[in-house]
Amino acid sequence: MFGNSRGRSGEDPPFWRQQMWILSVAFIVGSALLAAAIGLTGGGGAPAGSATGGGAMTAPVPCAAGVPAAPTSTLPPDDLTWQVLESGKRIPVSASNGPRYADGQVLRCFAHTTMGAVLAAHVVPTQLGEQGWRATVAQQVIAGTGRDVLAGRLDFATPGAGRSHGSYAGYSVVTYSPQAASVRLLVRTTAGQYVATVVEVRWDAGDWKVQPSRVGEVRTASETVTGNAGFTMWKN
Repeated sequence: MFGNSRGRSGEDPPFWRQQMWILSVAFIVGSALLAAAIGLTGGGGAPAGSATGGGAMTAPVPCAAGVPAAPTSTLPPDDLTWQVLESGKRIPVSASNGPRYADGQVLRCFAHTTMGAVLAAHVVPTQLGEQGWRATVAQQVIAGTGRDVLAGRLDFATPGAGRSHGSYAGYSVVTYSPQAASVRLLVRTTAGQYVATVVEVRWDAGDWKVQPSRVGEVRTASETVTGNAGFTMWKN
């Protein structure tokens, strides 16, 4: 294919014009380019962006997927406790139903159960008023126009404000399926009255996340109720 590479005089051409030398250089250059490409894409080692001893941030641990296909108990779990956030607000948590992980200030990974949805409806909206609200929006709110509007509004809010909002007193499950749930929260105000509001959650990427409205609301407007009839009450 390459023909005779000897010169017309019958002498060997200079080494840079010899066929084997040219092929060797091409092989070395090609190998170097391939090695560089592997290094840039993380091939042959730890994935790009993973912690390799250099202090790089790792992705959050994936939540363990749950598989129940029907509603489960709506009663408070036996292992329920109350966690106090930096703002002083109290939220219900459970080792069995979630949240199971705390990544910085984000509480996530709720069980794929009715009670997991109930706890997410309490925990996620409350955390949106804390210092770590940006991470909560990114990880625990369903993506879309509503989330964008919510993030824009929270940029002008004061994290940790609203300590006098009252305390969680009870809840009722309006609707539930393994894909979505609607939870009504009963709040006792500092004046001793009851108000109720509804939070929508969806099962997304292995966790219960809040579904905001198109105008960025994560709860419906509070309505005054005269008592706790129809609600399951928390044991505080």
